[in-house]
Amino acid sequence: MNEEFELQKRIASADPGRDAPVLDHTVVTGASLGKPRRQFGFRGLRLGVGVGSFSLAATAVALAVTLPAVMTPPALFTVADSSGGGQKLSSDAASTSDMAESSVYWPGWMSYEYNAGSAVSNATGNGQVFQGKLVGDPLEILKRMSILFGVTGEPVRDEWSDDSYPSYSITEENAYLGIYWSRTGTWSFSNWTNYQYDCVEDAPETSNDKRQPCEPQPTPELIPSASELRGEAVSLLEQVGLDFQADSITIYRDDWGAYAYLPYLTGGIDSGLATYLNWGMDGQLTYFSSHSIELVARGSFDTVSAVDAVSRISEGRWYGSPPESFYRALEGQMVADSRMASSEPVESGISDEIQSEPYLENGTAPATEPGAVSIDEPYIEDPIQNYEPEITQLTVERAEATMLSVWDSLGNYWLVPGYLLFNDQSWFDSVISLEEGVLELPEPMVMLPMDVNQKGPAVSEMID
Repeated sequence: MNEEFELQKRIASADPGRDAPVLDHTVVTGASLGKPRRQFGFRGLRLGVGVGSFSLAATAVALAVTLPAVMTPPALFTVADSSGGGQKLSSDAASTSDMAESSVYWPGWMSYEYNAGSAVSNATGNGQVFQGKLVGDPLEILKRMSILFGVTGEPVRDEWSDDSYPSYSITEENAYLGIYWSRTGTWSFSNWTNYQYDCVEDAPETSNDKRQPCEPQPTPELIPSASELRGEAVSLLEQVGLDFQADSITIYRDDWGAYAYLPYLTGGIDSGLATYLNWGMDGQLTYFSSHSIELVARGSFDTVSAVDAVSRISEGRWYGSPPESFYRALEGQMVADSRMASSEPVESGISDEIQSEPYLENGTAPATEPGAVSIDEPYIEDPIQNYEPEITQLTVERAEATMLSVWDSLGNYWLVPGYLLFNDQSWFDSVISLEEGVLELPEPMVMLPMDVNQKGPAVSEMID
C-alpha cells in the first residue's frame, strides 16, 4: 500500500504543468471565439516583393557583369614581347642616350601615319590557327641521320644545353650533326670538306717572305647540274621522311657551289619554315637543315578586315612573320627587277659612282656655302626649334591574306591568319588579322615626347 502511494507521488511531481495557474472558463471560451492574428499581411507582402525584386535586379546586374567574363574563352596564348623585356629596353635606350650625348648629335626620329587606300577591302573573314608541336625523339633523330650521312658516334648533350633549351650533337672529324629540342626542333648536318682547291699563285714579290698567296679557282665542272641537284635533293628528302612537294624546290647554282630551298610542310600546310641543302665547290653535300614539328589545329576564328588591320600597324604589337617562301619570291622579283634595270641604257652624264670632293690646286678644300654646318663642328641645340617628330603619311594600296608565324611567351611556334599590307613607299607590314581577345598581346610601346631641357633622345618605354 505504501509502495503504491509512493509511485503516485513520484508521477505527480514529474508533471510539468502541476504548478500552472488555473484559468477561468471565460478566458478559455473568449480565446476560442477571437480572430486569429495575421502573420503576413498585404503590406508585408508588398514590402517583400519590393525587396525580392531588388535582390533579383542586383543578381541580374551581377550576372550581366560576371557572365561575359566567365563565358569568354581565355586567350590561346600570350604573344612574345619583341622588345625582349622592359629591362633590356631601358638599358638599350640608355645606351642610345649615352651615344647621342657623346657624339653631340640628336638622333632625329619620324612618325608614320597609315591610311587604307580605296583598293583595300573592308570584308571580314575567318581563319585557322595552328600550334607547332615537336615530333619524335631528338636522340633517335640524330641516330637516324648519322646512318644516312655516314657519321659515326653516339649523340651527346652539348655543354651549353640546359633544361629549357636542350641540344644534342654528334661530331666526327669535319662532320657535325646537331639538334635543338625546343621551339621548332631545328636539326642540321654539316661537313667541312678537305678538298684541295686548284690555286693560281701570284707572281712572287721581291720579299724574304716565302709564303705565296693562293686564291681558289672555281671548278664548275664538279658541280652537278640543276636537274641533278634537284634529283639528289628529292632522294635525301625522301630518306629523311620530310613532307614536301618536288615542284616547290628552288635550286640556286653558280661556279662556286649550289644550294636548294623548299618550304617545310606539315600535313600539306606551309609552316612558314624552310629546309635548306648546300653543295660545295667540289659538288659534295656540305649542309642540310630542317625542323621536327607538326602543326596542330587549334580552331577557326573570326578575322578583321584589311582596312581595320591597317590601323594596327602603328601599335607595333600585332606583328607576325611572313612565310619564308614569301621572302624567296620577293628576292626573286628583286633580282629580276635589278636585271631589267641593268639592261636599260644609262643616260649620258649620269653615273652611280660616288664623286669625290673637289680640291683646289693648293690641296685645300673649297669654301663651304654660307650657313653650311661642318660635321666636325659640335651641334648646338636651338631652343626655339620644333622637336616634334616628322609625320609621314603612308597609304596602304593593297592587302594580301596569308599565314603569319608568331612566337608565344613560352617559346612555342604558332601559325595565325594575317595580312601583308603593301604601301605606296614600296615596303610592306605583316599584321595579324585575328579579332581582339583571341590572343593576349604585349603592352603597346609609346614614344615619350621630348622635353626641351632634356639632353639625349626620347626614351621608348613599355606601358605598365
